[in-house]
Amino acid sequence: MSKLFKGTFNWAGETYEMYTHCHAASGAYYNFIAQLSRKLELGKSTLLFRFNGSRDNYLIEEIKEDENRDSEKISGKE
Repeated sequence: MSKLFKGTFNWAGETYEMYTHCHAASGAYYNFIAQLSRKLELGKSTLLFRFNGSRDNYLIEEIKEDENRDSEKISGKE
C-alpha cells in the first residue's frame, strides 16, 4: 500500500513543496528529485549532489490519514 509523502526543498532561498505516493520515504526522495529536476530544468545528478544529506535543506514527511498523530519526519541532515 502506498503512502502519501510531502517534500519541502530549499533551492537558492526558494522553497518548493511537492507531494507523491510511494511505499517508502527513500522512494519518495527520488521521486521528489525527479519532480524538482523538471521544475528547475536541472539534471538529477546536480540535485542529488545538492540534497545529499550533508545540509539541512530538505524535509520529507509522511502524511498520515489521522491528522491528530504526528508525521514521520525525515530531514536532509541525519
